[in-house]
Amino acid sequence: MNCLRCNGLAVSDDSFAVQTGSPADFHGWRCVNCGMIVDDVIRDNRRVTSQPRRAAHPERRRYGGQAA
Repeated sequence: MNCLRCNGLAVSDDSFAVQTGSPADFHGWRCVNCGMIVDDVIRDNRRVTSQPRRAAHPERRRYGGQAA
């Protein structure tokens, strides 16, 4: 697999939990070149944040304060 950041080699990575130091159900991809890590949670969050959002107020206000 190629890294999304630098297009380098990404290898499968099963790591320990960083905060607890115990084995965790972590499986992801780590880039050998830049160190970027991608797992299921990161991938899902990027998918959610990359979707377009609707504006809270669809009508646009002009200088006079009247809706266009």
